[in-house]
Amino acid sequence: MHKKLAFFSGFVTLGMMLVLIMGGTVTKTDSGDGCGTDWPLCHGKLIPTNPSVETMIEYSHRVVSGIEGLLIIALAIWTFIAVKHRVDVKIFAFLAFIFMLIQSIIGAGAVIWQQSDAILALHFGISLVSFASLLILTILLFEGDREHKVVSRRLRSHLYGLSIYTMIVVYTGAYVRHLGATYACVGWPICEQEVWTFESYVQMGHRVMAGLLVLYTLYVLYLSRKEMNRLIERGMMASLFFILLQVGTGAWIVLGGHATYVPLLHAFLITCYFGILSYLAYHAYRSTDRQSDSQLKDMNG
Repeated sequence: MHKKLAFFSGFVTLGMMLVLIMGGTVTKTDSGDGCGTDWPLCHGKLIPTNPSVETMIEYSHRVVSGIEGLLIIALAIWTFIAVKHRVDVKIFAFLAFIFMLIQSIIGAGAVIWQQSDAILALHFGISLVSFASLLILTILLFEGDREHKVVSRRLRSHLYGLSIYTMIVVYTGAYVRHLGATYACVGWPICEQEVWTFESYVQMGHRVMAGLLVLYTLYVLYLSRKEMNRLIERGMMASLFFILLQVGTGAWIVLGGHATYVPLLHAFLITCYFGILSYLAYHAYRSTDRQSDSQLKDMNG
């Protein structure tokens, strides 16, 4: 195990979490135009003078994102040099870098070209994939070459499906925020107003999809318990905990949680949920290789 590399990867993963939370702060406070239409400069300057609150929020997000980008590059280079026998570790280091680069390009485009809400909603999801890649990389580095129980095809396919569906739900949630539809519905869990707008339908659609996500999580947890796969079961229990809290904070926002920290907590919880789920999905994927290796040994034995 590469202990120093593993700890550095964990540090970079926490940094990506901070970038996600700061990005949520930018969206919540409508600070996306805090530096005008200049990028990477802020109002034409490297360091803004007499900045407003919105400028400081946007500028600090850019600075932290830039530092995080450099750390991810350093992590990727270190990983490729130090871990030569693990292709999967190198892949996740590369994915973390690529998705960090894509989210930076989208973020810059949002400032320069004033992109649509549908495009802006991709930003959080792409950052989330970069975070998940870093988290998986960190776990793999700490695990070393430890063996785990093989995951059945049925459970494996549902872990894949749950991961993909989660990304769709995350996108709809980000679209709700960028569209300004957070308070488009009166009441919770059902919209109670008489006149429905496009924003109301988007908000209600996100609620329905989030509810289905909870049910799907429960079903995958049931499958893991039935299969008696302790690692998947523990991971799904943690996932259920985070998704229930995430739904709770969503209701809190609609019913009066106007403080900035509430939507940030909402974003933090779904980040934790998706990170755990992504690792479980990859763990299920790599179990197929071990199963194949085991079958080959039996045939040759």
